[in-house]
Amino acid sequence: MKKTNPTLITLILGLLVLAGIWAYKKFTPAELHGTVVEAKPLIPELPLIDTAGKPHTLNQDAGIKLVFFGFTRCPDICPATMSILRRAYEGAGSPRNVKVYLISVDPETDTPAVLKRYVESFQKDFVGLTGNADNIARLANAFYVGFNENPDGLITHTDIVAVLDQQNRMRLIYNQEKLGKGLLDQDLPALAKGQL
Repeated sequence: MKKTNPTLITLILGLLVLAGIWAYKKFTPAELHGTVVEAKPLIPELPLIDTAGKPHTLNQDAGIKLVFFGFTRCPDICPATMSILRRAYEGAGSPRNVKVYLISVDPETDTPAVLKRYVESFQKDFVGLTGNADNIARLANAFYVGFNENPDGLITHTDIVAVLDQQNRMRLIYNQEKLGKGLLDQDLPALAKGQL
C-alpha cells in the first residue's frame, strides 16, 4: 500500500482554500456606503433639454446614473460636488455604463450653452440638463429634492447625489458627508459592475 505524500495534501488543501477565498471575493457583492432607498421609486420620464438643445430624458440612457440637482451660479456646494463626481468617475476609469447628470434648478439662467460650458469644465462625459421649470420641479420631487430661490437671487437646494439602477429606480443616496469622505469614490467601481 502506497503512502500519501503529506506535502501534496497540504498543497492541494492550500489551493482549495485560495480558490474559496477568490470565489467569495468574486461573487460576494461589495458593501456599498450610500444610504439605501428602500422604496426604490421609479423615476418618471419627464422631458428636459440637454446641452445641445435637444429633448432628453433620464430614461433614454442605459446603465447606472448619478444624478445631482444644482445650478451654475452656485458658489460652493455645486462646484465641490461636481469635482467629487469627476474624481469618482475618473478614479473608476470613466466607465462607459455610468452617466453623471447635473440637472439645473435655475433654468432661466442655465441655458443649454451656459450649462454645456459649466458641465464640460468638470468632465466632458457629464450630461447637463435644463428645461421647463415645471418638469424640473416634478423631477426634483421624484428624487425627494427641494429647492427655493432666496431674495438675494441664489437658490438653496437639497445637495445629495442619487444613484439610479438600469431600470431607473432610485437605489442609493450619497449626502455631502459621505461624498466628502470619498465613499462614492470607493463604491463607483462596484456600481459600474451593476452591484446594486
